[in-house]
Amino acid sequence: MAELFVSGRIEAPEFESRFWAEFRELRVISDRDFAVLNELFYVVEDFVADAAARDPGDVAEVELLAAARRFLTGCRRL
Repeated sequence: MAELFVSGRIEAPEFESRFWAEFRELRVISDRDFAVLNELFYVVEDFVADAAARDPGDVAEVELLAAARRFLTGCRRL
């Protein structure tokens, strides 16, 4: 799903929705994998799609996209 978002095949709100759906299904994850996922988790948690509803410290799409790219880079290093 991160690859779909980074490549532009899905929009940020769909990425957020899919992230939470997949995250809820996680049962077992290694410490190494968790370290990579953890950063993305906090960025997705702070993402607010509606610019008018964003408060200081909320994450915009550009920041979410950057986090997804870092996540993919981290996954490739595992």
